Amino acid sequence: MKKKLCTLFSGAFLVCCLSVQAQKNDFGIWLGGANYFGDVNTGTDFRFVNPAGGFFYRRNFDERISARFNINGGRVWADDAYANNYYQQTRNLGFSSNIFETSVQFEFNFMPYTAASGSSTSDRHRFAPYVMAGFGVFHFNPSAKYNGEKVWLQPLGTEGQGYPQYPELKHYKRTSTAWLLGGGFKYRLSALIGLTLEGGVRKTSTDYLDDVSAAYADPVILLHEGGPMVEFLGDPSAEVVAEPVGETGKMRGDNIKSDDYFFFGVGISYTLKPYRCPYPH
Repeated sequence: MKKKLCTLFSGAFLVCCLSVQAQKNDFGIWLGGANYFGDVNTGTDFRFVNPAGGFFYRRNFDERISARFNINGGRVWADDAYANNYYQQTRNLGFSSNIFETSVQFEFNFMPYTAASGSSTSDRHRFAPYVMAGFGVFHFNPSAKYNGEKVWLQPLGTEGQGYPQYPELKHYKRTSTAWLLGGGFKYRLSALIGLTLEGGVRKTSTDYLDDVSAAYADPVILLHEGGPMVEFLGDPSAEVVAEPVGETGKMRGDNIKSDDYFFFGVGISYTLKPYRCPYPH
């Protein structure tokens, strides 16, 4: 799997960089927000938005098609305390995680978007809405608070992962993959400077971005194997209700659907060298 991913990204990066000396290359940065959708944010609530940003290199093949290599980062979080239903409010789960992403994406402009002046720049070519699709690899590491201290959740096995009583449950990996889908709007501010507004959802292949996926483990096992902290973080409902809601085997999350995250923001790019037609019209 790792070999295939390395081959894929090496090939994609090579495609982006083969013509680095050519004259259709954009470098840019973007700043915006990150949001998470999953077992702790089931209603696609945007109150959990945190800062995000990144760097990108774009290769414009022509006025319609381009490819982009991204290095992105952001922070996601959510908490059952903000849910509008009784089940989540009593479940009392929450998490936060930084995300570091490397991805490639292809963009299609619905209108011709001139890369720079000197080609066919005109007012009607200065902007273009576009759609994008791509693939990425990202790293995450969910954490929560226990007695006011930050603790990393994955090593704890809050659903019984890694304990001999649950041999079928392994610790989940903190590096995963995602498909990128989204779109935006490009506007050329000048011959060399471009502005981009973009939003893109990441459909991930993990259900543990929030450390919540399947069923409650036996609290006696968690207490015996991991101690009071693991027992509490496996079912923190006792903090808000008299009787804990996490019966052994009861659904703690929805393992049918994987977690997603969303990046959106404003980017500014610089065209390394403007394209100029060698033959006069």
